[in-house]
Amino acid sequence: MPRRRKEEVEHELVSGKTHKPQQRNAANARERSRMRILSKAFSRLKTTLPWVPPDTKLSKLDTLRLASSYIAHLKQILDHEETLQAAGFIHPLNLVCTHAIATNLEL
Repeated sequence: MPRRRKEEVEHELVSGKTHKPQQRNAANARERSRMRILSKAFSRLKTTLPWVPPDTKLSKLDTLRLASSYIAHLKQILDHEETLQAAGFIHPLNLVCTHAIATNLEL
């Protein structure tokens, strides 16, 4: 890298290019804040996964993979439930609740 001339250095001092470290520090602070928020979001996501013990350490990639498989599992349950309802199947708990409500209305 060639040496800079004295005039270039003086011009930078006059034009205000010495504020670069302050801008860099501000950008670093914003990035640290963004990463803190992202890490908290991953922690919250990990705690919602039913198959993961609370003290288990997971990478962000593993957390996303487990969350994705859990969402697919829940979707499969919902799809199965819709199939059963379309076939006329009524969940036993729904029958009990309906019977209890009807019994209370008769009293």
